[in-house]
Amino acid sequence: MIADGTHVRAFGGLPSSITDGVLEPFFGPAGRRLKEWVGAEAYSDAEQSTPEDTDRAAALKDAEAYLVLYYTAPRLNMVMDDSGIVTYKTVGTSSDEFTYLKPEDLEELRQVWLRDAVSACRSYIIKSGVIVGRTPVQEE
Repeated sequence: MIADGTHVRAFGGLPSSITDGVLEPFFGPAGRRLKEWVGAEAYSDAEQSTPEDTDRAAALKDAEAYLVLYYTAPRLNMVMDDSGIVTYKTVGTSSDEFTYLKPEDLEELRQVWLRDAVSACRSYIIKSGVIVGRTPVQEE
C-alpha cells in the first residue's frame, strides 16, 4: 500500500467521517491494478520509506489514491441496513434527506477518478499491452 486514508480523503474531498476502515477494503484492488500498470518493481520501490525514485513514488501514491476512490465510490453511494441496500427517493432537499448519484452519474465520476489515476502515473505505465481504463495504452 502506497497511499493512505488521509491522502485518499484529501484527493476525493471526503469528510473525516469516511474513516480508514471504510476505505481499507479498496486498497488491495487499487494496489493490484496499479502494480499491473507500472510493474511490481516500481510499485515495491514506491512502498519504501525512502524510495529510489521519489518522483515516481509520489506519482504512484496519487494514482493509488485515485484508484481507491474509483473502487470506493459505489459503496459510498448506498446505505445498508438489516434488510439490504436502502435507497432514498426525494423531491427537494432538506437536512434529513439523502440523495444518491444515478448509476450513470456514478459511473461518470468513477471514470474521472480512473482517468486521474492514469494521468498521475502515465509516464510510469508499462506500455506492453496493458489496458488502462476503457482503451489500451498507446505507444507514444
